[in-house]
Amino acid sequence: MTSFETGTFLNRIPFVKIGSGSNPIVVLNGGQAFVRRPTPAHAQRDAKRIARLLPPHRPIYVLGYDSSPPPGYSIHTIVKDVERILRDETGPASVMGISFGGFVAARLAADHPALVKSLILMVSAHRFSSEGRRSVDRQIECAWQGDFEGFLKEFGLVFRRPWLNWLLRLRFRQERERLHETMNDPAIIVRGLHAVAGDDFGKDPSWLQAIQPPTLIVGATRDPFFDVEAMEETARLIAGAQLKLFNGETHMLPIERARDVAKVVRDFL
Repeated sequence: MTSFETGTFLNRIPFVKIGSGSNPIVVLNGGQAFVRRPTPAHAQRDAKRIARLLPPHRPIYVLGYDSSPPPGYSIHTIVKDVERILRDETGPASVMGISFGGFVAARLAADHPALVKSLILMVSAHRFSSEGRRSVDRQIECAWQGDFEGFLKEFGLVFRRPWLNWLLRLRFRQERERLHETMNDPAIIVRGLHAVAGDDFGKDPSWLQAIQPPTLIVGATRDPFFDVEAMEETARLIAGAQLKLFNGETHMLPIERARDVAKVVRDFL
């Protein structure tokens, strides 16, 4: 039976550990980690979903983010936190960044190559598409205004399968009255999104050339946040990077095609 352990690193970074042993995999979660109030149940559910994509015989650490990010919180702040965790807690690891977490994972690999054995960017790239950039800007505006319903609508029809989008809309309607209970403080959401989506983010991609570990980029051709052009540019600038695109899939590729994605990831690792 797989073991689950929850806790915090640095007294402020929540994590879920799955399994035990050596040769760990560290996973940096997506932007939803900023959005909803963290609960052990949500953290463990996300960890189980992520574990399905990874080899079962290696320990997995799924990291969250600072629950009270300070003013001036930036991607460099997050990278520094993760660097300390790998150096002092887990040891060097394979690192997978999902969505926004890919920004952190790639920067970590560029700045601290000795700590990153291999790098996986899952439905991510070094920058957003134009559509993705506009959507994140609208999310920041809605969060700042406390308009949680508008914020969630920005995720739109994110699944490829229509029935999953119907279930998502139904869930939003059911949770409408409880949004202020389940969503994080607007200031925390805004600081988190600004950290991974600052105004100058993605303008100079030359730092990608400093990434040395073997790299896999897994993406979808209909992803509204990271388009094919962005992923191809990321792969081109990282020496030896492998790019696997799933035709017709969306940003929810790791959920809708979990088994196929897992095969690609496990073959790479």
